[in-house]
Amino acid sequence: MIALVVLCALGLGLGAVGLLRSLNGQPPEAGPPGHRRTGLSWGVVRPVLVAALCGAVAAAVTGWPVAFVIGAAAGYGLPRLFGQTAGSASVVKIEAIASWTEMLQGTLAASAGLNQAIIATAPLSPPPIREAAMGLSGRITSGMHPTEALLLFGEDLGDPSADRVICSLILAITSRAQRLGELLAALADSTRDEVALRLRVETSRASVRSGVRTVLVFSVGFAGALVVLAHAYLAPFATPAGQAVLVVVGVLYAAGLTLMVVMARPPAPVRLLGGSVDRR
Repeated sequence: MIALVVLCALGLGLGAVGLLRSLNGQPPEAGPPGHRRTGLSWGVVRPVLVAALCGAVAAAVTGWPVAFVIGAAAGYGLPRLFGQTAGSASVVKIEAIASWTEMLQGTLAASAGLNQAIIATAPLSPPPIREAAMGLSGRITSGMHPTEALLLFGEDLGDPSADRVICSLILAITSRAQRLGELLAALADSTRDEVALRLRVETSRASVRSGVRTVLVFSVGFAGALVVLAHAYLAPFATPAGQAVLVVVGVLYAAGLTLMVVMARPPAPVRLLGGSVDRR
């Protein structure tokens, strides 16, 4: 039974890799600047492989069929669940937006046009937004209207701070607004103030996130110790009724852990250009 579970997990992994290679006929570098690739990617398949491996290990250690489902769900869901508790990635992105805004303001001060300023600053933009900035530069260079290119740029970034800068640039293009450089300088200052505010919020939520991680580590460690040191104590869970109870316990534990993570996660800010906030 255990060998069958492991073989099934390996077969699932190999099948997923084969499906990925068949659907992705071109390398990641293919396509013009700003091109969005469709189909599966390694970032999509890798969590599935990790989940299958975790489920196979759990089933092999315990000998319970339900352990494969619980282990796979934990391997797939926990990285995503805890990856959204901290806002450090969003703070880095906001600071990168502020730096790029200052670059735009400085380039415009040198009597360059807006399109030329965007193209010139894209390769020099901070790494967290460089890919999106290069996509924006590529779209403008290929002849796309700047307004449409900026809207796609906002979708790539998915951040309210970027929306404010993009709205200012769109107004400057459509209404020929004056003193755009001064407006960009003010936006950069306000964006850096937002970074400082986000850092204070993250500091206040650090204790909550630490508590969530402590609960998780203690509960998983205790369950692992029972499996290794007191396997006879868990013998009733090997029966069909015990497996059903284990499913209920796993669902309740997942629900409680999710609620704790939601409490530790700051609410998503509202975007000016619509869409959802990118938490990467």
